[in-house]
Amino acid sequence: MRGIVQSVVSNPSVPMRGEASKARLERMFTEHHDFIWRLLRRLGLSQGGADDAAQHVFLVAAERINDIKLGSERSYLFGTALRVARSQNRFDRRWVLEEDMDVRRGEGMRAEERIDQQRAVDLMGRILEGMTLELRTVFILSELEGMTMPEVAALVEIPVGTAASRLRRAREAFRAAAAELESKLNSGSKTS
Repeated sequence: MRGIVQSVVSNPSVPMRGEASKARLERMFTEHHDFIWRLLRRLGLSQGGADDAAQHVFLVAAERINDIKLGSERSYLFGTALRVARSQNRFDRRWVLEEDMDVRRGEGMRAEERIDQQRAVDLMGRILEGMTLELRTVFILSELEGMTMPEVAALVEIPVGTAASRLRRAREAFRAAAAELESKLNSGSKTS
């Protein structure tokens, strides 16, 4: 990962002013890269697409490093990642979910457990795909990333009440879609 930062920092088209800017970019990368990459994946980018988009996010940050308000680095990266993902999804016009997107294989995990976990991830991907971007974003940040409502509201730049309302609607949509898919799966297995 450090190679990505070095390639951004050494890019002649990026106006990095001084060692402090380089150190700040490295800190931003170290602290926020994993979050940004997961966000891009959950917003529908393929693994390779998320790699490229995350690098693009940090390239934009490097170009604007002196304009980013101290203490607002995560918010800036989040907003940039949303714009990059939106642009990429418009280009692709489809979701690409890979088998190992969110599956964390444990050492002692049995094959059946891995299959069940993969099915759950696939189901979640189908449900998230059906949500609007606004609901999906709040749901991902709160339910999957474990952020508080004030943190979500700050990142998305909306009032806390609006974030809470969107999360409530997203949870309702998630439950309804999960129940519908489960009903379809159960009725399909009864006819077999």
